[in-house]
Amino acid sequence: MKTLISVITVCLNAEKDIEFTINSVLEQDFTGYEFLIQDGGSDDHTIGIAERYRELFKDKNIPFRIISEKDEGIYDAMNKAAGYADGEWVIYINAGDALFDKNVLRNLSLELSDRYDVLYGDAVMMDNGMYRMLRAGEAERLRNTNPICHQASITRTGIVRKYSFDCRYKIAADFDLFVKLYLKDADRVKKLDLVFGIFRLGGISNRNIRQREKEFYASRKQNGMKRMLFPRLLIVEVVAFNMFRDFCRKVMGQKYYSKSRGWFSDRYEAVKADV
Repeated sequence: MKTLISVITVCLNAEKDIEFTINSVLEQDFTGYEFLIQDGGSDDHTIGIAERYRELFKDKNIPFRIISEKDEGIYDAMNKAAGYADGEWVIYINAGDALFDKNVLRNLSLELSDRYDVLYGDAVMMDNGMYRMLRAGEAERLRNTNPICHQASITRTGIVRKYSFDCRYKIAADFDLFVKLYLKDADRVKKLDLVFGIFRLGGISNRNIRQREKEFYASRKQNGMKRMLFPRLLIVEVVAFNMFRDFCRKVMGQKYYSKSRGWFSDRYEAVKADV
C-alpha cells in the first residue's frame, strides 16, 4: 500500500515524553502512514521505550522505524529524517507533542492535493495539564509574525528535501522554510480549518523568545521579504509580553490557567470555546 504520510518525531533523551507522542500516532484510525523516530543518539531509555511499540504498529500494518544517529541539531535531524521518509507528505511531531486526536491523519488525507506544497492549521497549547487554542493566521502575516505552528503543518516530502531546513538557524529554520515557500508561490500554501496537534509550552522557541524573534527577522531579511518598520521595537514588544506572561504564571500559579484566559482542562472544550 502506498504511504501517503510520514509522521516524524525527532528526539534526544526524551524518555519522559516519547510515549505521549507515540500513543497519539498509534491511535490514528488511518492506515496510509508510516511512523519514523529520528533519534539523535539518546543515552537514556528513549530507544527502549520506543521499541516496546514495534509490535503494536506491526499489528496495525503501520511501518515503524527507529533511526538513532548523531546529528548537528534538531533541523539537521529533520533534514535527515525527510531523506529517509517514504511518504509523499511529512508531518513533524516533536517528542512531548502529539496529534490532536485519532482523526487527524484521516482528515488530512482528504485535503492533500497536488495543488499545494504546505498545508497548515490550528494547534492546542498544553501547559500544567491545561489546554488553550492557538489559531493559525493567514500566511501573509509572515511579514510580522509566525502564523504557522510547525507541529500544525504538513509539507510535501520532495519540497523538504529540495529546500531543506537551514541549519544556521537554531530556532526558526521551519519559519524560514515557510517564508521561502510562501514567497516562491503563495497559492501553494494553504490554511485549513483543522486542529492538527497539541504542543507543550516550554520548548526551545518558548524559552528563547528574543533569539527566536531575531531569527525571524534575519530570515525575512535574507529572503528579501518586505519588512515591518522598527523591527527592534517589535522584538522588544514580543519579549516584554512573554516576560509579563511568565511573571503572571509564577505569581498566580494554577489560578493563571482560568477559563477567562482561554485555558481548559479538556482539549475539546478548549477548541469548542474558541469557535
